[in-house]
Amino acid sequence: MSWRNKVVGNTPKVELHSITSLVAGTYKTGKTRLWKELTEMHYKNPVEETLLIAWEPGFETWELEENVLPIFEEGSDEDAWKQWEFFKKDVVPGLVQEAKENKKVKLIGFDTADRCIDAATAWLLKDRAKKYGVARLVSLQELTEASKGAENGYTALYDEMKKPIDALKAAKYGIMAMAWTKEKETTLYNGMKYNSVELMMHQTGRKIFESQARLICCLFNEVVVTDKAGSEVSENVKTKAGKEKGHNFHETRTVMVFRPTEYISIAGGSYTDLPEEPVEYSAENFMKVFENAVKGQLKKTKKNVEELKVEQEQERNEQAKEFATQEVEKLNAEDLINQINQQKERYTNDQLTKYIVPEFKKILGTAAYPTVSDVDGLTKALKLITEFQLPA
Repeated sequence: MSWRNKVVGNTPKVELHSITSLVAGTYKTGKTRLWKELTEMHYKNPVEETLLIAWEPGFETWELEENVLPIFEEGSDEDAWKQWEFFKKDVVPGLVQEAKENKKVKLIGFDTADRCIDAATAWLLKDRAKKYGVARLVSLQELTEASKGAENGYTALYDEMKKPIDALKAAKYGIMAMAWTKEKETTLYNGMKYNSVELMMHQTGRKIFESQARLICCLFNEVVVTDKAGSEVSENVKTKAGKEKGHNFHETRTVMVFRPTEYISIAGGSYTDLPEEPVEYSAENFMKVFENAVKGQLKKTKKNVEELKVEQEQERNEQAKEFATQEVEKLNAEDLINQINQQKERYTNDQLTKYIVPEFKKILGTAAYPTVSDVDGLTKALKLITEFQLPA
């Protein structure tokens, strides 16, 4: 087949769950509240169509229906690795299985991505401590040292997190991650310094969540200085001696920033039509920004947004089912291979070579069963090695 046959066009996706998005903000700026109000407003049945994976208990003050997975309960801070293990071994395969069976969940929330990274890091350090024979690893730098340079800790974390998250995306789940921000001081080459609002997570975390986001919204507490009457003022009060001093009155409001500013660096996305100025915080305004951004990308199609929603949803479901079917078979094959590995321990190398290998070649066409993806063949091979009776 010519590579030309693989060349395609593209129409921008018009549903929120068709993209990866990121909502960032410092503590208590309303990240979880925005998720709640946004999903309840946008989806007809948020209980079935959305799932909030809670890596921390930030949702506990909000009344939510049965669409929250409190994954932080799987392990405390001391054994947070259990959270990641549950996520990658139970949650992700379960969601992939649901995609095969015409899933209803469309949008998945990560609250927060920071704590998700913490759990994955804890799992990786525990796993590599065992691998490299050390009592305990407490940092990704230590992992690099323990492996004697064979592994870079941050690269290993990226690889560990990428696989299950990519599986969710390939199964056509939309992901909205929530993340913390911080103020960072940066020094330029000429010695000038400036402060900016950025993600709190390290660069590896940003590669996983920020780089893949098509829409990034920063929640920011904006302060407006006012006089006693509540009117905004633009100059400081001066004493009789002419020295400036602060006003006694101000108002604080949360705004949504969709483009980077001279102070806020974590905002933006892949859309051209995003508001330049901060937008008043609300789920309604968030959706207006998204819808206007999508419409701004639709220059040539003659179909309206509603027509595209129906067409793209059908395509999304077909692609999700196709991927999930293949992935479930692969996961089943991996499980069978692991079971065969366990059964192998019952035999000596000579017994395997004399009795088992010839039978595997008949069943699978090869003795290298770990390279086989045929579930039926592996099932037969597992049955044989489990039930095989050695000659007396």
